[in-house]
Amino acid sequence: MKTVAIFSGFYLPFLGGIERYTYNIVQKFIDKGYNVVIVTSQHDKDLPTKEEFDHLKIYRLPIRKIWKNRYPFPLKNERYKQLISDITSEPIDYYVVNTRFQLPALLGAQLAKKAGKEALVLEHGTTYLTLNNSLLDSILHRIEHFLVKKIKKNTNTFYGVSKEATEWLKTFGIEAKGVIYNAIDLDDFEKYFSPKLSEKIVISYSGRLQAKFKGVEMLLEAFSELSKERNNLELKIAGDGPIYSEMIRKYSQENIQFLGHISHEDVMRLNNHSDIFVLMSKIEGFSTSMLEAALMNNVIVTTNVGGATELIPNQEYGYVIKDDKETLLKTLKLIVDDTKKMAEIQKRVHDRVVENFTWNKSIESFEKAFVELEKIEIN
Repeated sequence: MKTVAIFSGFYLPFLGGIERYTYNIVQKFIDKGYNVVIVTSQHDKDLPTKEEFDHLKIYRLPIRKIWKNRYPFPLKNERYKQLISDITSEPIDYYVVNTRFQLPALLGAQLAKKAGKEALVLEHGTTYLTLNNSLLDSILHRIEHFLVKKIKKNTNTFYGVSKEATEWLKTFGIEAKGVIYNAIDLDDFEKYFSPKLSEKIVISYSGRLQAKFKGVEMLLEAFSELSKERNNLELKIAGDGPIYSEMIRKYSQENIQFLGHISHEDVMRLNNHSDIFVLMSKIEGFSTSMLEAALMNNVIVTTNVGGATELIPNQEYGYVIKDDKETLLKTLKLIVDDTKKMAEIQKRVHDRVVENFTWNKSIESFEKAFVELEKIEIN
């Protein structure tokens, strides 16, 4: 039985796109008969540093308190050293590294090289990290390049979760080997689908509520204007974050509902009863929320961020639009005023997800990549 080790800055119960990607791919690896080792950070002191389940082990490395929920800096104490010893004693066949810049990821590439293996680095981003400060961002960009140079010393095998992610890697002089797509669980459709009962058109968003990143403020502003002209609309916002309280205070109208942090199950139920999903984001690898909404028959309206044009190649499948409120408002009017066309787009994008973006297909891509890794190691 082969063992796959996945090195990632964070893992569940930490919630984010990379963490959800990792969780889903782990389940498929186990279903396919692999053992899985996850090496991540102990972002919450109440989490055990080591857990064992059937075919799964989780190692959580101790980290420093500074930025512990943004960027994990290892705390190299005795416990850390013991965990590294335990990890290196694992019979690991394949090393998978999530992102190219977090320190647990760099560790994975280093340990792979020491074991005579080639790590597979999976790129989830399509742009630089940002702190929304030009001076700090310029420093951050240089740090990113420095960290990429370090990881390139230990591996030459990079993939992206979308074609756009592979293009982004060229910024660092990296030619990606291919794409291992972000995806959806096909069983979720049968599990969560039910006929819609409401006669109102529901627009939704699910994700983090963070200023200037995900475009939630723009969506709320556009919807507030649109709903003054049409009384058959509702907006539902799922997620929490730094601007959550501010948005609730600012937008208190009855047809806007803030759901706060909700479970994956409730997100899927929201997707089922939603008609239009909006993601006016500045940074994405390939949004899980967008894929799940498309699976559940939503028209997708999104900016041109990671994977958007791969899901939506033209307006027969949804709308990839400019990052501004007026374009969003115009697009929403276009959709809600033609419900027949809306239903046709919903069906097409659902079918496209089912045909192209499932975890079974992603696992097939991983296994093909593993064959290539073995060729490199033999040579």
